[in-house]
Amino acid sequence: MKENKTIASIVNKQIFFPPAILLVAVVLFGVIFPKSLGVIASSAFNFCITYFSWFYALGMSILFVFVLWAGFSKYGSIVLGGPEAKPEMSFFTWFAIALTSGIAIGIVFYGVAEPLGNFTNPASFLGVTPSSAEAAEVALRTVYLHWALHPYATYTSFGLFVAFLYYNSGKKFKISTGLYPILGQKVDGLTGNLIDALCIFSIVAGIGTSLGIGAMQLAGGLGYTTGISFESMILVWFAIIAAMAVFYTVAACTGLHKGIALISNLNVYIYFALLAWVFVFGPTLYILNNTTSALGDYLNTMLAQSLYLEPALQSGWVGGWTIFYWSWWLAFAPMVGLFLVKLAKGRTIREFVMVNFFAPAVFAVVWFGVFGSASIFMELFQGISLSGEISTFGLEVAMFAFLKNLPLPALLTILGFLAIIFSFVTLAESMTLTLANMTSASYESNKNEQDAPNILKIFWGALMGGMAFVLLMSGGLNALQTAVVVCGLPILLLGLVMCVAYVKSMKNVEDYDMVGTFENSKMKDIEKLKSLE
Repeated sequence: MKENKTIASIVNKQIFFPPAILLVAVVLFGVIFPKSLGVIASSAFNFCITYFSWFYALGMSILFVFVLWAGFSKYGSIVLGGPEAKPEMSFFTWFAIALTSGIAIGIVFYGVAEPLGNFTNPASFLGVTPSSAEAAEVALRTVYLHWALHPYATYTSFGLFVAFLYYNSGKKFKISTGLYPILGQKVDGLTGNLIDALCIFSIVAGIGTSLGIGAMQLAGGLGYTTGISFESMILVWFAIIAAMAVFYTVAACTGLHKGIALISNLNVYIYFALLAWVFVFGPTLYILNNTTSALGDYLNTMLAQSLYLEPALQSGWVGGWTIFYWSWWLAFAPMVGLFLVKLAKGRTIREFVMVNFFAPAVFAVVWFGVFGSASIFMELFQGISLSGEISTFGLEVAMFAFLKNLPLPALLTILGFLAIIFSFVTLAESMTLTLANMTSASYESNKNEQDAPNILKIFWGALMGGMAFVLLMSGGLNALQTAVVVCGLPILLLGLVMCVAYVKSMKNVEDYDMVGTFENSKMKDIEKLKSLE
C-alpha cells in the first residue's frame, strides 16, 4: 500500500507545501528574470550588512557562549533519550557523520584558496603588505575565525535546541520544537509551520546552490588536470549534477546506518590520507610552527576579531567576508542541527557538544593549518605561483594546483576529486534524509524510528539537483546564494529566542522529562497515568 501513496498523502502539508511552492517560484523567477533576482538579493544582503552587522557579531558570540554553557553546566550529564537509551553507533562513526554532514565541499575548496587569498590580499585594517612575511603570519588567523569555533557553535546550538525536547520530552522532529518551552502547543500551529518553512527554504536553496558550485568546481578541476576543453559546459554540469544527485539520493534511501555512515567514514579516511601526505611530504616544520603560531594568535584575538566591524574604516571587508560567512553558516544551521539530533540518541548533552562542536573545530584548525601553511610556503619560499594559477583558471583549481606540486600528483588528484564528491554527498544525503523526515506526515516523534518514505527523499533530492542545474543555466546561482544568506538574519533571531527557551527547559528540566531521568518528573508521572487509562 505504501508504494501507491502520492507525495500529497504522505507529507505534512502545512510544513511541506509553503517552502516547496516558494522554492519553485524563486527558481522560475530566476530563470525568467535572472538579473532582477540578483539585484533584489544583493540589495537585501547589503541592507542586512549595513544595518545589522552588529546583530550578527553579537548574536554569533552569544551562540558560542551558549554552547559552552550547555556542555559544561550541570545539565551536561543528561542522557538524550533517558538513562536506558543506548548509542546507535561508535564514537568514530558519530564523529565522521557529524563532521562531514556540516562541511560539504567547503574545506576542500577553501583549504588552499582562502589562506592564499588572505596572504596575497589581506584585509586593509590588518596593516600588512600583501604577499609579505607579515601577511603569511596573520593569514590563518582570519581563516580560523570563519571556519573553526563559531560555525560549529552555530550548528551545535540548533541541535541542542531540539535534542532534549525530541528525545526526553517526546516532541516532534522539527526545528520549531525548540520553541516549545515558550510557545507551548503553538509550535504545531501557524507560527511553528512558518518557522519550519523558512528553515526548509533556506537549506534547500543552500544545498541547490552548493551543488551548482560543486559542479562548477568539479568541471573546472577536470579541465585543469586533464587539459580537456569542453565544448558544452552545460552538458558537463548536467552530467555531474545528475550523477551526484543520484548518488546522494540513493545513499539517503539506504538510511542513516548504511549508506550515510559508510560514505562518511570513507570521506574521513580520505581526509586523513590527504592530511598525512601533505604533512609528511610538505614543509613539515613550517606547518607545525605556522599552525601553532596561528592558533595562538586566533585564540588571543578571537573576541576582538569576532566583534570587529570596522565602523570608521568601512572598507567593506568585514561585511563581504565575516558577516557573509556568519550568514551562510546560519542559513544551514537549523537543518544541519536537526540532522545532528538523529545521531545523538544515548549520548549526554556534554558528549553532544564535544563531538559536534569541539571535535570538528579542532579538525578545521588542523586541516587549514596543514593545507594553508603548505600553500603559503610554496608561494613565499619556493616561488610556486599558486595565486597565479588561481587568477588564470579560477578558485576552483586551487586545490589541484597545490596537489600537483607534491609527490605522486596523479594519485593526490584522484583523492582530491573523491574528497570533493564525498564531501558534498555527505551533506546532501543528510539534508535529504532530514527534509524527508521533517516533512513526513508519519514522522512525529522519537517513538517512530522509521524514516520517511523513499518517495519523499527522492522528491527533495531531485528538487535540489534540479534547482542547481536551472540556476547554472539561468545565471542565477550567485543571486540565490545571496538570497540564502539573507535568511541568516531571521534564523539568528530565531536562534537567540531558542537559547532562552532552552535555558527555560533546563531550569525546569523535571517538568519536561518523560523518560525517567528524574524521579520527581511531573511529566513522567502524567504519562504513566495516561498509559493506565
